[in-house]
Amino acid sequence: MILRDLEDRDVPEVAALDRLINRKSWSEAQFFEELRLGSLCRIAMEPAGAIIGYLLARPLTDEWHLLTLGVAPTHRGAGVASALTGELIRHAVATHARIVLLEVRASNQAARKLYLKLGFIPIGRRKNYYSGPQGTEDAIVMSSPIR
Repeated sequence: MILRDLEDRDVPEVAALDRLINRKSWSEAQFFEELRLGSLCRIAMEPAGAIIGYLLARPLTDEWHLLTLGVAPTHRGAGVASALTGELIRHAVATHARIVLLEVRASNQAARKLYLKLGFIPIGRRKNYYSGPQGTEDAIVMSSPIR
């Protein structure tokens, strides 16, 4: 697996992957906006060049907020999400952040388990944060203090 910065030329492929895996996907314009803002935008690729995962995070004063993380269904359980999240934590350390925050669907047990394994702890709940065909769903807010 190769990890590198997201570039403008990658946005259509990342947006297509996001549409495949998320109920409410980001537009290409939203991905371009994060690049323009200087957010942390990383992708994971197969050696052959196919994008298999992505992570976008934005700095907020002395915090980093994980905005979105996605992994191709064919590569789940292979360490892609762990590797991308590790990149965010290393970046947070390098920029002297005090904490990394994220929201995760309350029903997404696989992601919650992964984040717990990576040292994130639940610190709150956002009611009706996610919308979907069956209505709304709460988000679990998780944090990882940077030591």
